[in-house]
Formats: sequence, structure tokens, C-alpha cells
Amino acid sequence: MPTGMRKVTGLLLVAGGVVGLALRWPMLFYMGVFDMDVYFEWGRRALEIGIPRSYHGIYFPLQYQVFEACAWTVARSGWQFFTIYKWPNLVCDCGSFCLLVLLLRRQGSNPLYALIYWLHPWFLTIFSLGYIDFQIAFCILLCVWLLRGETTKDYLLAGLPLALAFLMKPQALALIVATFAYGVFHYLRKRDPRPFAMLAGSVLLFAGYEWWFIHALRRPRLAHAAILPASYLNVTNIMPALTAQMTNVWYPVAYLIRKPGQGIHMVSDRIHVLPYLPAKYFAAIVVLGLIGFHICRVEGERETAVSGRFVKIFGFAAVVVPFLMTSAHENHLFLGTVFLVLLFAQPVPLVTKVAIQLLLLVQFLHIYSLYGAYPSWLAELLKRTQSNETMLVYSLISVACFWFIAKPLWPRRIGATPTSPD
Repeated sequence: MPTGMRKVTGLLLVAGGVVGLALRWPMLFYMGVFDMDVYFEWGRRALEIGIPRSYHGIYFPLQYQVFEACAWTVARSGWQFFTIYKWPNLVCDCGSFCLLVLLLRRQGSNPLYALIYWLHPWFLTIFSLGYIDFQIAFCILLCVWLLRGETTKDYLLAGLPLALAFLMKPQALALIVATFAYGVFHYLRKRDPRPFAMLAGSVLLFAGYEWWFIHALRRPRLAHAAILPASYLNVTNIMPALTAQMTNVWYPVAYLIRKPGQGIHMVSDRIHVLPYLPAKYFAAIVVLGLIGFHICRVEGERETAVSGRFVKIFGFAAVVVPFLMTSAHENHLFLGTVFLVLLFAQPVPLVTKVAIQLLLLVQFLHIYSLYGAYPSWLAELLKRTQSNETMLVYSLISVACFWFIAKPLWPRRIGATPTSPD
């Protein structure tokens, strides 16, 4: 890029960054979704009796510690709790923006594409509502950025933020499985175990929390030893619905089979789509199969840098899971849409770029119609249009977009990701 263009790009990034911060600042003082009350209660309980005694799953122990730190700050600052709880989101949001700029440069794309993330109404709305997905997104982007090569040191360093994500939210579980699968296919192809080092941080951090739980809770130690592993194994049973407000492939199914007066989110994912096979397990088999086959092909792309391979792998998994798995919530596509910014900047077909923008728009309209508040005229307008039928239309559009997005995400449809200095 010529020196003059670099200066213009830098100035536009700074200007866009300032505008994005100005938009986010008043959002710190807005309550957001009712989940904020739950976060505050979890943090308060952890502060009072300790995390091992207050822990009950849904999210994982490191996330409880973040909530505990926020509750401690609230108690000593006197500020509104939701403002304090949004500060980690803001820090991670800024970090993700910077990492996207670096990753865009690494893949040879214009870094101005990062402004899609920083200024798009979908991402701004997620921030205003207080969802904590920004924290895990920052960890995953940092993981990918740290993959500068294929040495054991590179894998170990990249595994550290991946471990943090693993101990925060369930969305990281699919990425842990994907990382393990990559290690397996890489070993089978080259007899090289180095990618498994990327999981070392997750194993050690999990073991550390397990030791803490066992020794903090004491007897009966066998029962207490099961608390943390059980919270991971049972995470898919927390809300056993075909869809929990996510406009994915299961929304039309739930709409068609629901009983009169039954809410869409009340349609169970225990229904059998095949004899003896509930929808939940059918979806899991399909998703794991697709991710595994995708990784098998991506791992063999020798012309693509390891960082580019994991952008493809994590991006594919982060999009496929909320679209095809049951029990997906309205915010679960967030991480996937962050990776779609990187895809949008690549030389993909125009129909894919249109599908990405349309998907972001539909997701914004959907979540704003559920929980949006400001500006009030827009919130009221979208709330008046909110209905099961509207969400059905949103889901059909989203699934169509998913198809056009998933095709170029498949290996050998996008050119190799070149490397360039950061």
C-alpha cells in the first residue's frame, strides 16, 4: 500500500475509532437485557461465599470471577452495577477492533473493513444490551493472532487465550473440539503432535480450577470433584428447546410443530427427527460431522498460513453451531459474525458479501425488536412488527444467507491467505 494511502487509512481508522467510542460511551449507562441482573447476582454471591460454593454452571468459573470482580467494584464505587459490568465488554470490544485490524493486514485485506465491526448496528446493539460475548470474542481473536507460525511455542501461546475462553462461556467448547480435531488430522497426515500444545493451557487451567473446587469444598470430595466437569457436560440441557430466539434452521420447524398458544422457545429439542434419535443429538451429529470434515480439508491446505487455517476453522464452527444446533440463543451468532468481517474482506463472490450484510441486518432487526430501547421511535416501530411470523421470515432469510456464506467458507473456494508483516 502506498505511503499516502496508508496515512489516509490510518486517519480513517482513528476517526472511525473515535466515532465508535462516542457511540458506545452512553451505552455504558443503559441497563440492557435482564441478563444483567443475573450477572450481578452471580457476582454478588461469588463475592459473599466464594466461587466454589456459588458456582452452578451455565457459564464457567473464570466468567464467575469476572462477575465477582465487577461486584467488588460496584460495592466500593457506588456506580450503577450495569455500568461496571459493561466495562470489561468495552475493554474487550476495543481489543477485538484492534485485533481485527491486525488480522486484516495479515491476510492482505484493507484494515478499514474492521469498521464494519466497530460501527455496524448489530455489534453496537449487542454491546448496548450488555451481552458478554465480547470477552470470549477477544480471547479467540487473540488466539488466532498469536498463531504466527507452527512451532510448539506458537501453539502454546495461542492456547493461553483459548484456555481463558474455555473457562468462560460454552461457545468455546466447539472451538476446543475443533482444535483437538485439527491436532488429530495434522498428526495423522504428518506425524507431528505440536498442534496439541494449543490445548495445554485449557487442560492446565481446568485442572487448576478443579483442584480449587475440591480443596475449597472439602468433603465429600468425590461429589465435589464432579461439580465442574458436570457443568460442562450438562450445558446443553439448560434450555432444551429447538431454538431459544435464534433465527436458525430450527425456527421454521418449531413454528410448524408447536401447539396452539405454545411459545416457539417452548418446543422441546427432545422430539424425534429419526426413530430413537432426538433432534438435539441429530443436530450434534450433523454439526460435529461438518466441522470434522471441514477441518480435515482445511488442515491439508499447505499454501495457507496456520493463522489463516484457524480463521477458517473457528469461523466455520462459530457460524455453523448456532445455525444448526438446537437451543441456540439470539446472541450466539455474535462470534461467528466477527469472523464474517474477515471473510467479507476477502475476494469472495458478490453474492456472499451481500449475504453477509443481509445477515447482519436481519440479526440486528431481530434482536432490536426483542430488546431494543433507544432510539425509542425505532424500538417502538420494530416492537410493533415483532411476531412469530416476522421471526419466521427472519429465519428463512438468515438460513438462505447461511447457505451463501457457508459455501465459500468451505475449503479450496477461497484463495490462500497470504502472510504479511503485522
